[in-house]
Amino acid sequence: MNANKKPIQSQPVGVIRPTVPDTLISVVIAFAMALIARAYVLEPFVIPTGSMAPTLLGEHYRVVSPHTGSTWAVDGQLGESGPGALVRDPYTTEEMQAAGIRRRSGDRILVLKRTPLSPAIRRYEVAVFRNPSDPNENLIKRIIGLPGEQVALVDGDVFIRKEPGASSADWEDARWRIARKPEREQRTVWVPVFDTAHLPRESVEPQAWPFKPTGDWMLSGTNLIKPNDGAAELEWDTTAWDIRDRLAYNDLDMYRDPRFGPGRAKAWLPPNYPVSDLAITTGYEPATSEDVLTMEIRTRETRFVARVFADKAELWLEPETPEGAPPQLMTQADFVMPLTIGKASLVEFWHADQSLWLFVDDRLVCRANYDWTIRQRLEKSISGTRYETLMPLSRGLNLLSSTEQYTKPEIRISHAGGKAKLHRLRVSRDLYYHPYQTSLSMRAGEPPYGTHPTSTLTLGPGQYFALGDNSPRSADSRVWGQPHPLVSQNFPLTAGPGVVPEELIIGRAFLVYFPSIIRDGTVPVPDLGRIRAIH
Repeated sequence: MNANKKPIQSQPVGVIRPTVPDTLISVVIAFAMALIARAYVLEPFVIPTGSMAPTLLGEHYRVVSPHTGSTWAVDGQLGESGPGALVRDPYTTEEMQAAGIRRRSGDRILVLKRTPLSPAIRRYEVAVFRNPSDPNENLIKRIIGLPGEQVALVDGDVFIRKEPGASSADWEDARWRIARKPEREQRTVWVPVFDTAHLPRESVEPQAWPFKPTGDWMLSGTNLIKPNDGAAELEWDTTAWDIRDRLAYNDLDMYRDPRFGPGRAKAWLPPNYPVSDLAITTGYEPATSEDVLTMEIRTRETRFVARVFADKAELWLEPETPEGAPPQLMTQADFVMPLTIGKASLVEFWHADQSLWLFVDDRLVCRANYDWTIRQRLEKSISGTRYETLMPLSRGLNLLSSTEQYTKPEIRISHAGGKAKLHRLRVSRDLYYHPYQTSLSMRAGEPPYGTHPTSTLTLGPGQYFALGDNSPRSADSRVWGQPHPLVSQNFPLTAGPGVVPEELIIGRAFLVYFPSIIRDGTVPVPDLGRIRAIH
């Protein structure tokens, strides 16, 4: 063996260029993988209508106010209003010409398809399914009722009774429980009502300012300043601006009062209902360690109160009934880190689904639930009325659908102690599921499904109850009649009026991957800032 023989070194042979067959094979493999993914894993859809607005948008117009900086979507039907169409700023009620605003397409979403290995759909998840009344059409709604349950829509909220196989829909049964939304879904569905960041730049007009101040409050930009020591309050003026389930997306009728009353009902748009599930948000800047911020929502014969101290927070329930029940401390919690004096901390007080939440700097500090029955809820929401008087159907009319009998909420924000600042004060409202009887939902004189004991459905195995976030404009489980004959024929065990058969569910909507395209300039640009997860 030659000891001097050197090992063979590999020599570079240059760049290997793919051949045409290699490229074709790669394209075919990629195409096949895309087809497999679309068939079994993911599928894109375009939102066709506004039944899930403002969470998901169908064809719409996006308006920007030059005076408040606010931006909002308006239903695509605006284009049918003619050349003189108007839009209205939801924060100031200012009317503007819609000329020049271009129609946008609906959101494009991705759906995680349902397979035998998929986990069961959870309540309040958003699902895509074939329309039980027209299986050629795809719908997207929020799943509210699950198999083996009964669903009651009471004062805008969802109550559930788990009664597999039950036929009785007695709303006085003690087993009814309110179905509370998880935090993630609740954050998604808050609808803005007021925001100091969207006050007019020139001067604050009366219709843009809902609070009656007591004490020394000054407005400086987006901040409210209390320059002196002592007590001061801000109280929502319900005589000028009542909080209802108004939605800028639906605001096409300029004859409707944008601030007060239910608004006139039209065939395509029911009246507005008072909403008592509210969120108050602000950046709270205390001046001393003795300062106390109190946020109060008064409704349903009760005061729901959050008190924020420098080192702790409290949640109170204070009844206003003639019996004079004492205030009840629901819960309290010490802060991990006390509030920093002279620095703003984000404070959020929620009242939603018979639950109180308090967040400080995006961290849940304390939470308390109160569990009223359906009877208690109705008798407190419709003050001075007995449950028995609400149940009879007068010529098929559901007395629970009348808007003006429901309690109108009041808000009070007070501060005691030294000087203080409230940075960007905001008020939002929750979803409100309508019991209103439109011509679409009369069903031979019967109330919409879920809105009265006589119309309460019992969901069997493989049946779901689905509702749209834009409740006034959504055709959903409340109003669906008999399913399409093909659906009844192919799925006889799960098909039925008002329900979504499990076999028609395509999957969960989880991502807006391509929002509508902005065509305001010379070059169309995708609105990538609105890519978002769907909750």
